Amino acid sequence: MLTVVVSLLSAAMPAQMVAADYVPPPQACPTDLVVGCYYFPGHFSPMRWMPFRRAGFPIPVAGFYRDGEPEVSDWHIKWAVEHGISFFAFDWYYHYEQGPSTEHNKALDQGFLRARYRDKMNFCLMWCNENRDEHYTDDHITKLTNTLVENYFKQPNYLRVDGDNVLVVSVPEYFLRSFGVEGSAKVFARMSAMCRQAGVGGLFPVAKRHDNQLELKQAGFRAITAYNYPEAGMSAEQLKAHRAPYSEMVRGCEEIWKKVTAERTLPYIVPVAPGWDSRPWYGKDALVRTDPRPELFREMCTAAKRYADPKLRMIIAECWNEFGEGSYIEPTVKYGFGYLDAMRDAFCAADPHHDDIVPLSIGRSAPVFSTIPEPAETLMNAGLNMLYNGDMEGEWGWVLFNSSPASMESPGRQGRQCLRIPAGQGIKTQWLMPIPSGKKVSVRLSYRIPAGATLATQAALFKAEQWLGRYTDIAALSSSADQWQSFEKDIAIGDPEASRFDIEFVANGGNCLVDDIDIRVVQDTSR
Repeated sequence: MLTVVVSLLSAAMPAQMVAADYVPPPQACPTDLVVGCYYFPGHFSPMRWMPFRRAGFPIPVAGFYRDGEPEVSDWHIKWAVEHGISFFAFDWYYHYEQGPSTEHNKALDQGFLRARYRDKMNFCLMWCNENRDEHYTDDHITKLTNTLVENYFKQPNYLRVDGDNVLVVSVPEYFLRSFGVEGSAKVFARMSAMCRQAGVGGLFPVAKRHDNQLELKQAGFRAITAYNYPEAGMSAEQLKAHRAPYSEMVRGCEEIWKKVTAERTLPYIVPVAPGWDSRPWYGKDALVRTDPRPELFREMCTAAKRYADPKLRMIIAECWNEFGEGSYIEPTVKYGFGYLDAMRDAFCAADPHHDDIVPLSIGRSAPVFSTIPEPAETLMNAGLNMLYNGDMEGEWGWVLFNSSPASMESPGRQGRQCLRIPAGQGIKTQWLMPIPSGKKVSVRLSYRIPAGATLATQAALFKAEQWLGRYTDIAALSSSADQWQSFEKDIAIGDPEASRFDIEFVANGGNCLVDDIDIRVVQDTSR
């Protein structure tokens, strides 16, 4: 169905169908503003697209693309700059102790930074320091700064203000909790000095928060912003119902902008958003701004210009591709280029006729995943194995605890490969499975553990996509004399808050192998 709909979409566009060897060069749309857009790098495996297959929306015109492919980035760069957007602010995943996330940063590290047209667009980072246990030391900050300098600030197209590198901090509270107000200012000054010593300019820290501006300024932040205001303009009754029109969000956001800019303590990077509909991730519990339309988003963008800081002149949209939250401007089958055209209309003074070209328009297909798995709920209801890539023969499905790709070892128990759990490390599924109400779950697997080693197996518990910080133990497996053995157990997950779970392994004393994992609902055979 996707191919048919996209074909109809591209056929309706004025661009002629012409063959091309690659993405056509971008033609930037000039604007006197600095317009950016957050970029969510969360589409790095087929499982990450599964919620949208299940929900039936949204579907990008590029298809279910592969994060980390330079061609995908070049399409995104082209579409962005041709509608007045001059920088992406990448959600950047970096654990303060473990370092960068390989998978979550793939769209930036392997895609955007290797794209043919990367020089046509700037970028910056929003450090997603969102783990509840974040508490920083000077050593943590030194390591962070060195990573920023070497990997990003040295890039010629990194976004700078007065020569200083823009870094949005997602949760400023964790910085303040670690160092205090005066201490945070000293830390930012030290980070800036390290950057200058490396020859890349200073640091321009931006707080993703707009309250207590004086405190943020004293702490060393040089600007403030936000990601989105999904509840803007909602009444108490609407908040309870989780439903409110997007038109009220347009007005509600402007009320917030008025209050923030009236304080005039720190420059404000004005955030705009095309809506909110998180049903693909959260189902019936989702917050939904109903009846979103590009023309209403155009109104929001036009109004935002009145609140742009006179020096920074910066506006940022949330988000290019936050499909799970329902806040996106990337072209989709439903809206086409409507939201991007709204930004072009609002921000580009000279708005000449232009052709919006998609891959199919030029006889190409963007790099996409060939198959998207069936939803785990579908597999559960059919009585099948709920786990993706349990036989370890697929390309995706397993990662280390730091989100780096897990390693496979050949041969497997029966197939060509099996999962390898390194000694002293843990591995988890990228795939969450539903917890069946009132029923047990059968866990079957094969394992190979060398002498002196052990393998802990557990289920991490989630409420929707949010980890609850709790586990259900499955087994503590000991040495199998380095021979394949089988394990089977029925478990009951009785946590009242938990709705989903994954499977995790931790090896100690030696590298362990696992293969042929089967997880399904125990059927009630009583009469």
